[in-house]
Amino acid sequence: MAKKKSGLGRGLGAFGLPEPLQNSKNDKKKVQPVSPSDEDVSIQEIDISKITVNPHQPRSEFDEDALKALQESIKQYGVLQPVLVRKTPKGFELIAGERRLRASKLAGQKVIPAVIKEYNDAQMTEIALIENIQRENLNPVEEAHAYHHLLTDYGLTQDMLSKKVGRSRSHIANFLRLLKLAPGVQKKLINNELSMGQAKPLLIIEEDSLQEKAAEFIISNDLSVRKVEALVKQIVKHPDFFEEKESDPKGHDTDPATLYLLEAEDKLKMFFGTAVRIKGSGKRKKLEIELSSQEELERILTLIADKVTMQDNATKLAKLREYSTKGKFSV
Repeated sequence: MAKKKSGLGRGLGAFGLPEPLQNSKNDKKKVQPVSPSDEDVSIQEIDISKITVNPHQPRSEFDEDALKALQESIKQYGVLQPVLVRKTPKGFELIAGERRLRASKLAGQKVIPAVIKEYNDAQMTEIALIENIQRENLNPVEEAHAYHHLLTDYGLTQDMLSKKVGRSRSHIANFLRLLKLAPGVQKKLINNELSMGQAKPLLIIEEDSLQEKAAEFIISNDLSVRKVEALVKQIVKHPDFFEEKESDPKGHDTDPATLYLLEAEDKLKMFFGTAVRIKGSGKRKKLEIELSSQEELERILTLIADKVTMQDNATKLAKLREYSTKGKFSV
């Protein structure tokens, strides 16, 4: 079965360039050298010492082990994918392929295969970003900075950027929001200590120091995204959340399981419209619903009955739809 291509618009092909090859340590013998494309991409060897790096390279973190593996591959097979450069008065400026350039230097190579193109600064940044996204090389913060650079320095709108890099506007907007996180939280994203799903809820917390304390707590307790959301809600309600826990044993409980129960209590309070408490220790829990009159009890019983009826109807409808795909009638 043919491998599915990345959904990044036309990718590097839009710039008249060959698509990136996979050059993994375990698949060296399957990789074939790039040949010029139908659009007459000319590949030539140029002096490595004459190449300066792209100042707008989105990627700032390079895995040392991966570089060493590529270095060994280059020693044995050479550089199988050319780098992309543009001509400058002093030599060449790298547009894409910094990892290959670094590994080639480590391998002691004097020259490197390259495609020379004429691009402006904006196009350079776009190409470097697209290449890194296609190879899934960027961490979330690097990707966010690349989007921000294209939007602010080259006057692109989010809609224009979306079409250029093949990402939805909501995708771009979500990444840009990460730049509003506290510096310490962004660092944890870069180091892969936090996932994007764990980090995004922290945007609701306004204080950087509180965001960073929450991030430490999330990591040390390995909280799921749902439990992170519950934690953030408690912090927003009680900005002194962590201080109370440290100074008063009876303060707000920061146990992850308890945080989840507090979130459940909030949802039940909204549903029933009255005070609700979940009590108990260990696996056994007791649900208490506060009532002030017989009428309130009747109201809550009606709510429960209506909810059960709705669920029953939804279940029946789902079964009918399932049957309709196999039976003789449709709903």
